[in-house]
Amino acid sequence: MLIIAIGIITTGCRKYPDGPDLSFRSKKQRLFGYWNMEKWIQNNVEDSAQLAYQRKFGFAKDGTYYFSLTDPTIGTVINFNGTWEFRDRKEQLVLGLDDPLNGMQYEVWDILRLTSKELWLENVSSGNIVEWKLKAE
Repeated sequence: MLIIAIGIITTGCRKYPDGPDLSFRSKKQRLFGYWNMEKWIQNNVEDSAQLAYQRKFGFAKDGTYYFSLTDPTIGTVINFNGTWEFRDRKEQLVLGLDDPLNGMQYEVWDILRLTSKELWLENVSSGNIVEWKLKAE
């Protein structure tokens, strides 16, 4: 009994900088489902103007990824499909979007927090730090 308890505690301990401390659901199980953009932070400054563009994300068990963007200026929804996978001991998320003009585009995001209700991601590119804080639907 003691060995089982120690095993559960050590395998579920904090993996991401912002938690959770303990979870009984696997990282994949916590990622599956639909997410909405709650905050967009660039270079440590929240950019609320980015929230006008409603962004929705979906992660399926088979490794497919869905992204939609609602453009408020023209009132249309743009949908993308792609792939997702964990990398670096599940501390990073690789998102691949199939752009009709440029083909598959990949970005690597560091996972800061992954719970069943919150997903926080960070990407550093061209000297900019972008952090997404997503909330489960």
